[in-house]
Amino acid sequence: MKMIRTSMFAMAVVAIAGVSLNASALTAGGPICEAGARVNSTTYYSCSGSSHTALDMSNGTCGEWNHRAMLNASRYYAYYGGCAYSCYGGGCNGGAGNYYVVTGASGWDFRQLHFIANVSSGSKTCDGCALGLIGGTGTATGPHSHADNRQYGTRKSAWYTSMGTTCGTSANCTYNVGNATL
Repeated sequence: MKMIRTSMFAMAVVAIAGVSLNASALTAGGPICEAGARVNSTTYYSCSGSSHTALDMSNGTCGEWNHRAMLNASRYYAYYGGCAYSCYGGGCNGGAGNYYVVTGASGWDFRQLHFIANVSSGSKTCDGCALGLIGGTGTATGPHSHADNRQYGTRKSAWYTSMGTTCGTSANCTYNVGNATL
């Protein structure tokens, strides 16, 4: 009986270790950490010429973890979902799709939009962690991470333009594209 219990305990440890390895493998990479990731949109215009006051980053891949939290402290992220899986738009949540928001002081909010709903969704505390899976929910024209900083509801973009972030700039995680104001 003791041998059976020991064997069962050993199998449980192996099973737990396997789950941990799988969880860390899920967050080990993603399109924003890959060398091919690029900035697709910056201050007041998109790279295609239309008006857009936000920072969009992508390598064109849908359904991979986004590793550009762009916040340098542990924060509480509120998740707003309800949109179906989409890589190329579907109109949901006023165009935002599934998104995350962290609220700071003096009316500041930092948002990341267009995610695909996934098992890690929900409010959480993290420091530079992957917020969700890259998607194209809402009115997105393709899979990407849309990030904007707002004060009292008005978009503010100096947080990334002050770093010299331009269209085509590398969006790799090793490149600092700016720190959101909170």
